Amino acid sequence: MKLRPPSPALVISIIALCTALAGTAYAATVITSKEIRNGTIQNVDIKKGTIQSSRLSPGLQRAVTKNTGSGKTTGSSAAGGRVAYEAIRKSGPENVPANQIVTVATLSVPAGAYVITANTIMTAFTGSTNLLEALFATNGSQSGACTLDAAGVTASALQTIVVNDRQTPATLGMQLTRTVGAPADIKLQCSAAIPWRLSETSVIATKVDSLTLTEVTG
Repeated sequence: MKLRPPSPALVISIIALCTALAGTAYAATVITSKEIRNGTIQNVDIKKGTIQSSRLSPGLQRAVTKNTGSGKTTGSSAAGGRVAYEAIRKSGPENVPANQIVTVATLSVPAGAYVITANTIMTAFTGSTNLLEALFATNGSQSGACTLDAAGVTASALQTIVVNDRQTPATLGMQLTRTVGAPADIKLQCSAAIPWRLSETSVIATKVDSLTLTEVTG
């Protein structure tokens, strides 16, 4: 039996049917924002790395930048976007005469509120012991002191560095809070009743959002 070729009308009908079916299948896979109910999209529904920060709102972008510490800062960025400034001095000054106050380290910071800490190790130069010193115990106990000065607000530490002419290296630690309205210098100054030296000195100022002062009276 000889097959007859399809008529032009039948060909057009078949093409139209296929197009309609394909359009229906495409429409079934496209979901618009109007069809998404609030609160139905969860973390597991979002592929990792598919949402860029540029697609977030300006407020959320600022929050992400602050929390990750990726903003431009000076000093060292710490957790929570805080900034810390540090001055270090591994050794020195050396053989400082007795009763002489020396500025050991200076740290400059911009305006802001800070929690400031300082630590250093002081060692005395005891020399030799003579009979009169031993008899009258003139070197029985000698102390060293350091003062942390943050634009007029100070904190001090006092430690024994000599006992019976024997060195007793001591760590002196200080801490204070300070708010400055303009760039300011933080200084660490030390002295002792006997020649001395310092090592492992560190002054750290951590910038915070604000400080709340509570005065305790009892």
